[in-house]
Amino acid sequence: MRVGERRARKPAARNGAADRIRGRAVARRPVRARRDERHAKNGRVAVVVSLFLVLLATALLVGGPAVIQPLLQSAMAARDTKQVGQIIYSMPDRTLCRHLSFDNETAELTEGAVAQCPQDLAKGRGRAEGNFAWGAR
Repeated sequence: MRVGERRARKPAARNGAADRIRGRAVARRPVRARRDERHAKNGRVAVVVSLFLVLLATALLVGGPAVIQPLLQSAMAARDTKQVGQIIYSMPDRTLCRHLSFDNETAELTEGAVAQCPQDLAKGRGRAEGNFAWGAR
């Protein structure tokens, strides 16, 4: 090749009907075929993901309570071992009393049932001996 000569060029393969991949001629697929293939792949992915989510939801519905129940029971057992203060309010008839529990650690006030008053409240003494009461005489 001399300085003034141009090198002859071959027509570009991408302009033709065939592409070259690793030395082999491969026919190009139409745009519509590639788009349909992409849609089919996306559809398969959507089906697999939805089946996985259904499997996960079923596992949570069936196995969830089996995992959560022991955790709740241990929390309740720990809560029951704490010391709490008992508060008893007598009703105006002095036969029924409202029971409340106060936990100093969590500052939680739990309301109990309305039940019969202890004998010393029912007799009119106002409080049990040795216990604190506001305005006691």
